[in-house]
Amino acid sequence: MQRVLGVRVPFLGIPLKGVNNPILVLDGIIEPLNIFVKTEAIGQFIRQFNEAIGFQCVKEEEYWDSSIPFSSYYIYVTEKLANDAIRNCEVPMSEDEKFEILHLVDEAIFPQNSLVKALRTSQQLNSPILFRDGEEPIRIQLESIKIKVVSSYPFDGNPKYLDNSLIHLTGIIPVEYAESKARNLIEFENGLWSAIYSLPYLKINNWKWIWDLNWLTIIEFSN
Repeated sequence: MQRVLGVRVPFLGIPLKGVNNPILVLDGIIEPLNIFVKTEAIGQFIRQFNEAIGFQCVKEEEYWDSSIPFSSYYIYVTEKLANDAIRNCEVPMSEDEKFEILHLVDEAIFPQNSLVKALRTSQQLNSPILFRDGEEPIRIQLESIKIKVVSSYPFDGNPKYLDNSLIHLTGIIPVEYAESKARNLIEFENGLWSAIYSLPYLKINNWKWIWDLNWLTIIEFSN
């Protein structure tokens, strides 16, 4: 039987430069396909985590399973590497201390990145959350979703069209969905992705654009 992984998924939330938009993070379940691609970010994490704890405990593992959204995989695998290092080197460290170091290393690799902060905070709280940088995260009662990556595209973060009404809508959708769980809000946000970043409009009901750090990723999702 194919093993499944539990990951954190940035399900709703559109990044806009200079705007502190909320991000809704859900628990995701995915069957990894072991399609590995070399990535520098995980290598950076290994070097900086080893330096932070003062031991060379984390083995070199600089590959990303590209069948998993990159941001979700980064958060998953770096905690796994940290846990392995703490166990193998018998590092005396509490969970709070571990996550303090993880947050510090994340910040060094992805400075002021609200997506990484949201995913790591959700992992730390072991809960879906509504996250806005600089505010207390809000735990949300939402079911896990099964996901599969359809495709990913490089993302430069430069909107093709933007006005105040679109800015308002991007900020309110994650909040409204957390309260109402209305399915049409998912389709509405897909439409905003298309309008703001000139992306193809997704016509398949259970497909979703998500922000994935330097990528925009289409996922297929189901409950």
